[in-house]
Amino acid sequence: MDVNQEFNKRFREVGVAEFFRKNLQMLGYSGAIRSFTTIVHEFVTNSLDACEEYGILPEITVKIKDVGGGKKNRGLLKLKRRQEALEKAESDGHKRRADTIRREIERIENELGDSVGHFVVTIEDNGPGIPLEYVPKVFGSMLSGTKFHRYVQSRGQQGIGAVGAVLFSQMTTGKPTKVITSTGNGKASVVFLRVDVERNMAKIVDESVIDTDWRGTKLVSEFKKLIYRRGEQSPYEYLRRTAIANPHATITLHEPNKTKTVWKRTSKELPPLPKEMKPHPLGLSADDLQRFAKKSKAKKLSGFLQGDLSRVSSKRAQEVLKKAKVEDKDPMTITHTDAERILREFRNINLLSPTKEGLTPIETGHLEASLKKILDSKFIKANTRKPSVYRGGIPFQVEVSVAYGGKAGKTTSDGRKMEIMRFANKSPLLFDTGACAINSAIKSVNWKNYNIGDFENAPLTVFVNVISPHIPYRSAGKQAVADDDDVVKEIRFAVMEVGRSLKRYVSGIHREALKIRRRSMFLKYAPEIAGALGKISETNPEPIENMLIDMIQKRIKLREEKDAEEENGASA
Repeated sequence: MDVNQEFNKRFREVGVAEFFRKNLQMLGYSGAIRSFTTIVHEFVTNSLDACEEYGILPEITVKIKDVGGGKKNRGLLKLKRRQEALEKAESDGHKRRADTIRREIERIENELGDSVGHFVVTIEDNGPGIPLEYVPKVFGSMLSGTKFHRYVQSRGQQGIGAVGAVLFSQMTTGKPTKVITSTGNGKASVVFLRVDVERNMAKIVDESVIDTDWRGTKLVSEFKKLIYRRGEQSPYEYLRRTAIANPHATITLHEPNKTKTVWKRTSKELPPLPKEMKPHPLGLSADDLQRFAKKSKAKKLSGFLQGDLSRVSSKRAQEVLKKAKVEDKDPMTITHTDAERILREFRNINLLSPTKEGLTPIETGHLEASLKKILDSKFIKANTRKPSVYRGGIPFQVEVSVAYGGKAGKTTSDGRKMEIMRFANKSPLLFDTGACAINSAIKSVNWKNYNIGDFENAPLTVFVNVISPHIPYRSAGKQAVADDDDVVKEIRFAVMEVGRSLKRYVSGIHREALKIRRRSMFLKYAPEIAGALGKISETNPEPIENMLIDMIQKRIKLREEKDAEEENGASA
């Protein structure tokens, strides 16, 4: 057999679904605990997006049922302990240690085999339902959907997540996923489907129609090789944080031990839908510009620059083409060199910053109300920064909140510890903490300046949400924000701004504690002094005691007023 025949025999194309089937860890399916949270995340994200797009206040129910396996034994307990150690290593930013623990976890999971849990996960929403013809594409075809091709702020984007969960289900159990979706007119479709990995599309196993007044979408999937536990990276924690960042949603969780938790909405106001934005020239690469140009409906390059990009007027378009020495030709004919020249000239002229009207933060009032209900803290302060840009032309916005006392912080065996809640486009980021710019930005702040002496052990929750049509994630797992200088700077500024309010609150607590100590110290000896003076003067000690108490309180009041004046002068 010659070389050509041998090569032809071995060569074949690999579809996207087949690729991810062999690389599920890239989608977050690595480890029995992380995989569980990934499943819940992917389905809940789809439900939230669908409800919001159709103006429906979301009501989402997650039911997790243990149907076998997962017996308590030393191996499972050891696995849980190693998972806790992994969470700590990631939180502390010890990458090498975290990698070592991951390898240990993988080895333990292989040893456990089928004794790792078998669960049925049901997720139901009250959304608009999915047209029957799109059900196979939504849950069976990767890289298809309504988000990937649009420059818009959204939770998901690639059209991979839900399909990945369906694929993980059939790989671990061999069973299809059941989808029930309302189709209007008192009807709902019931579809059982699998992912055909070679064709990257769903294979319908069974299909029927039922009569019902119910509206929404319901998914029922079985999974093996999972462990359910509450913890910082669990489905429970994911949903708790989702409820905080989405105060307009009601989320219900039924856990395997039959515990039911309901996070009720704190707002009946739907957030405005993010508007699709045009890309800004300063946020593009030459390859981006060339690709957009070839998709444009414009007849001339000047028309493309003006109509398809943000903040480019007709005058600016003509000026850039002239300075770049690029002919005003059909956009389809643009070369990579043309694109490089055009972008170089855009950087040499004054352009307005990109529009930020498409960004929709949670907003300060809603965020504070949501945190107040869930954390029950006496001090909560939120700050929504003005929109900014990174990489010169990609709009983003940061919002931060700090909660102190109450249920703020996280519960550990050593008591309550500081807690960092990271979000991107209102979706919680629970993994890869040590590699995230949000984590490093918060820890780079000198918390002693805000009267938090021991930051790691403070009853404190720091909430950060970064929103953008293009979040700079570190990897395809979308669990850590990259260290972009502009993004880190905005996070730090936002944290320091709420930190000033926290400082005043903690100072007040310290002053009050000092008052109590002063009063108790002086008043403690008033009866003894009055009694001794009464004996010496052979008079009733009670009037003497009252006089002493009155004198002590006046002196303490003068001291407190002077302290307050000195503090106000220092802060001014």
